[in-house]
Amino acid sequence: MSSTNIPIEEKPAERAPAAVTSDFDARTLFWEKRVCVSAVIGVLAVAVTLFRYAHPLADDFARGYKGRVQGIVPSIINEYFTWTGRWAACGLSYFLTTSFDIVRFYPLLLTIIPAALTAAVYLLLQASGIGATRWQRAALTAAALAIYWAGLPDPGDNFYWLTGSVDNVAGLVVSLLLLAGLIGFRARTPLLSVIAGIGLSLLAVLATGFHEVFGLILCVVFAGGTLQAWLAGDSRRWLWTVCLAAALIGFLIVYVAPGNGVRRAEFPLAANLGVTLQLTIKQSVSNIILWILDVRLLAATILLLILAPRSLTEHRRSSCVVTRDIVIIALTWAAAIFAAFAAVSWAIGMKMAPRTLDGIYFIFLAGWFWVLVMVMRRFAERDEPLLIAAPLLRRIAVAMFVVAMLLTGNTWKALQDLRGAAPAYSAAMGARYRSLAAAAARGEQDATVEPLPQQPESFIKYFELREDPDYWENWSVAHYFGLNTVRMSGKSDKNR
Repeated sequence: MSSTNIPIEEKPAERAPAAVTSDFDARTLFWEKRVCVSAVIGVLAVAVTLFRYAHPLADDFARGYKGRVQGIVPSIINEYFTWTGRWAACGLSYFLTTSFDIVRFYPLLLTIIPAALTAAVYLLLQASGIGATRWQRAALTAAALAIYWAGLPDPGDNFYWLTGSVDNVAGLVVSLLLLAGLIGFRARTPLLSVIAGIGLSLLAVLATGFHEVFGLILCVVFAGGTLQAWLAGDSRRWLWTVCLAAALIGFLIVYVAPGNGVRRAEFPLAANLGVTLQLTIKQSVSNIILWILDVRLLAATILLLILAPRSLTEHRRSSCVVTRDIVIIALTWAAAIFAAFAAVSWAIGMKMAPRTLDGIYFIFLAGWFWVLVMVMRRFAERDEPLLIAAPLLRRIAVAMFVVAMLLTGNTWKALQDLRGAAPAYSAAMGARYRSLAAAAARGEQDATVEPLPQQPESFIKYFELREDPDYWENWSVAHYFGLNTVRMSGKSDKNR
């Protein structure tokens, strides 16, 4: 062992800083790196700008009203027994919608979970030894989130709707923090190990409490991680095992909730084996092929191998990655994605909601790049990099990445919205909610609102008030503002 440690500790130690920093050194590949970073910043700027024009919808008002009347804890219990077992998501949603004026502070509230997701991704990269400097990790974090947002099946269902963000993204944030804690933990004393085990186990129960599908994915990931830790004789193998057990318990708490049975009754094709198999195969194959062939992802993968290979491998050269590790991670990744599609197909027996697909897409991207990192570390000792490109080919890859990031997918759609639809929509929604507040202030019990002139493609379009004042969304908005009824004006109003 000493003979193998000598070259690692002495000779490479002198060269390591230059090798690592050269990945993002402005003196090397200056044009390519600056252009790629600019494209990433541009995508994130567009994504953040849209927050300004978003407004509360549907469940935001329902939970805001119920939380004020019933209280946060009674509302969580009521939902657990009558609608959903997602106790953690309900708790956070009820807290936010009752503690803040969601009409006034909605854009600010929407930024909380994306900001937490950014921090969680950064911390996971740090714990995994990806990027040797803060600048490298920040650049990789920004690139990962830009690729994710640009390729989202429907950003409006999550990032620009608070309830969707809480249900489908917050649990992923907690899961990333949990994995960062597990990967980065180094036992110094038995007492610290016990404290870490208790804390991480509680975090596992919390993570599974946001959404049963992503809780199931977390259990699959923990199963793969636990297997790998035991086969490798890792000192943290018992910690992985305890967290796996805690995640399974947390998942069962959500899954057996009586409210899930009530909600499942609204889906007549749920729990149908034939429908489940058909939907699982159809949805998984069609979406995964689409994701794999995404130009943004392929270009980003090539550029990562060309422009920043050492930021993924240099920091952990002393840790040996064997083929078995890559196989376990790849199989765990595939099993997690398949389990997610199968679970949703079994639960509802129909095409899944875009917000759930957004979360599965995150798991796909995370697994893709994690396997890439492991492969690169497996061959880190090679004298030559895995991919060498001539200057012309390198610049072609950069051009493809920039064009794909800025002019395709959600970025281009959002740019079109920002030119007209988003400001017009925001102005109309603001006027609508001000009129409802004014009606309540005048002591009126019933109010009528006008249809929206247009709706942005980047936001949810299927949530809107109706002419029927008894429709659940109308009821929610009315009671949130202290009115008896709210209805949309229709043809009958125009003919009066």
